Amino acid sequence: KEEPWKTTLKTTAVHVEAGEFRGHKVSLWDLLHSRYIPEENRKELLELYEAGELSLEQVKTVVTTIVTRAAAGERAEPPGAPGEGPRAEPGAP
Repeated sequence: KEEPWKTTLKTTAVHVEAGEFRGHKVSLWDLLHSRYIPEENRKELLELYEAGELSLEQVKTVVTTIVTRAAAGERAEPPGAPGEGPRAEPGAP
């Protein structure tokens, strides 16, 4: 039998305006397990929600914010991470 908190996350859909989910309603569970949410963040959010320390609305806000920021970061960065390669040392001749 599935935990009630898990069922709630699977049945609560949010409208997403970023990344691969743009324009779709996606369950919080699917968003939490998407590539946009790092594993450590996902574990922490699930633990806090299960313990009752975060409300469903708070989880919804945090998850959509992370997804939006991660998707925006993907658009902003060209292939090849910035800062790679040789760098001039401050004060170098």
